[in-house]
Amino acid sequence: MTDQQFNDYLGSNTQLAERTIQSYSNTFTKFENMSKNILTASQTNIINYIDEYDASTNTKLAMINVVINMRKHYDKEFNKITNRKLQLADDYQQIKNNIKEEKKGELPTSKQLIAHENRLYLDGEWTGFIIVHLMRQLSTRNKDLDLKILPANRSQRKGVAGDKNNYLIIRSNNAQVIRNNYKTFKQYGQKKNLVPSRKLNRAVKEMIAERDLELGKDEINLLSTKGGRKMNEESIAKKIRAYTFRGLSESDYNKVFVSEFAEMKDLKKLKKISDNRGTSLEVLLKEYHLDGV
Repeated sequence: MTDQQFNDYLGSNTQLAERTIQSYSNTFTKFENMSKNILTASQTNIINYIDEYDASTNTKLAMINVVINMRKHYDKEFNKITNRKLQLADDYQQIKNNIKEEKKGELPTSKQLIAHENRLYLDGEWTGFIIVHLMRQLSTRNKDLDLKILPANRSQRKGVAGDKNNYLIIRSNNAQVIRNNYKTFKQYGQKKNLVPSRKLNRAVKEMIAERDLELGKDEINLLSTKGGRKMNEESIAKKIRAYTFRGLSESDYNKVFVSEFAEMKDLKKLKKISDNRGTSLEVLLKEYHLDGV
């Protein structure tokens, strides 16, 4: 398969998201050692190549998906490759189940997470408090917390076409979070959430004062470099874990709350997490409920 054929496939599938295109492109390069012959090689040779490739099961599944989509598009047989995909998918699910079992004994309780959040506030760790507070209130992913901070009189963000910024709008007695850039935006669209928290407002004002900035005058990003510039996704993830309890990821935070609410059969709170995160209840319980194996 040539690079041109690969690009032609991408060009003819206009529904593919930018993130998916980038993922496909990165995955396609993994076939360089077989000259990218995923159309002309036999199914057996392709399966053997992927099986022997030094990568995780998840990566191998991504490789198989690319092969199946390419061969389907160019009307090449892929039945054997599909069977291998099903086998790998079973292996991957078992790995995930094993990880869930290990996590059960490692993750803290929600009370410990909230106690850590309160300690950050009492210690004047304003940025850290804002991060973990919003993670708990809105069940955010890392990318959601890439927030520009604005005063209420500059909060006219009503779905401007192409706006890919997320905002934290500071009001008198509460704050509003507006998300235009998060993982499932294309499915759920812009999200707006009110956060009725005086602690949050105070923390934001204290953080801005510490940075010697002025709300409404200076550009203020919740997550930024020492020079005040925006951070890339990898740096954002590291920054967030610098403030979370025991350096936990946002995914682990979500697992704690989802698992506890599921055990209590509190569907109202699970639905709230589902809505806030932009994730179906089915996916939420499958991926984040530690007893949902």
